[in-house]
This record gives sequence, C-alpha cells and structure tokens, in this order.
Amino acid sequence: MKFIEFAHPEGGTFLVHVDHITAAHYRHGEGDMKSRLGLDLDERQNEIIIFGEEAERTWKKLQTLLHGDV
Repeated sequence: MKFIEFAHPEGGTFLVHVDHITAAHYRHGEGDMKSRLGLDLDERQNEIIIFGEEAERTWKKLQTLLHGDV
C-alpha cells in the first residue's frame, strides 16, 4: 500500500493513501512566498493544503510514486 505522510497543519501527522488523491496542485515558492501543495481528495475527505518545506517534500514523494521509483 502506498501512503504519503506529512505534518498536519493543526498538529500531528497525516497519512493519505495515494488512491484517495484525485488531484494535486503544486506551486513552488519564490522569495517571501512559500511553496504550496493542495491535495484534492475523494469524497471521503476534504481538500488538504500544506506549505513550505513540508509541501516541497510531499510533492517530491508524489513525483517518486508517479514515476514508479519506489
């Protein structure tokens, strides 16, 4: 099973099974603007938005899963 793990914005750790992700929207940060990753999830969960280094790390993990490097 393929999960991604990241810090929940309100504290703790969040695990999401990749099969529940319907879309991912990434914007790389520049200057004072932080990187941003929005994950649209299926009907079981709401959208999740993460920022900064956590967004960058999670995006890289998703890219690895997409390209089958796991």
